[in-house]
Amino acid sequence: MRRRLSLLLLEFVAITASLVVLWKLWGHDAYLDFFRSAARPFLDLLGVKRIPVMLVGSRFVNFVPFFALMMVTPGLSARRRGIGILVGLVLIFACHIAFTAVAYHVMDSYGTSAKAFSALFPALLIFDSVPFVIWAVVAHEFVRDVGSRAWRKIAPPSEETG
Repeated sequence: MRRRLSLLLLEFVAITASLVVLWKLWGHDAYLDFFRSAARPFLDLLGVKRIPVMLVGSRFVNFVPFFALMMVTPGLSARRRGIGILVGLVLIFACHIAFTAVAYHVMDSYGTSAKAFSALFPALLIFDSVPFVIWAVVAHEFVRDVGSRAWRKIAPPSEETG
C-alpha cells in the first residue's frame, strides 16, 4: 500500500510539474484572454469595471492541481473522471469570476492597504480551496478509503471494536 501511494504521489508531482510548465508558457495568458471575454457579462452584472489582473491572475493557476488530482486518482471510471473534470472546470471558472468581483470591490474600498488584505484573506482561503473540495466530492470513495486507512493507523481501537 505504501508503495502504491508513493507511486501515486510521484505521478501527481510529474503531472503537476508538466502542467505548471505548460501553464507558465502558454496557459496563463491564454486563460486570461479567454477570461476577459467570457467573464465580462458576469463581471458587468457584479459591478466590476476592470479586472485587477495583478491581484487575481496568479490565483487562476488552481486549475492545475485540480486537473492533476483528477487524472491520478485511482478508481474513478472514465465517465466520472470526465464529468468531474468538466463540471469542476465550470465551477472553478465561476469561482474565478466571484473572486475577481470580491477583489475588485475590496480594492475599490480599501486600495492596497493592510485592511484590503485582511478583507481579502478569507476569500483567498475559500477560493484557493475550491478545486480540492470539488476533487474530494468527485473522488469521495478514494478519499474515504485513504482517510479510513489513515485513521485506523493513528486511532487506538475502541472497546467496542476491540
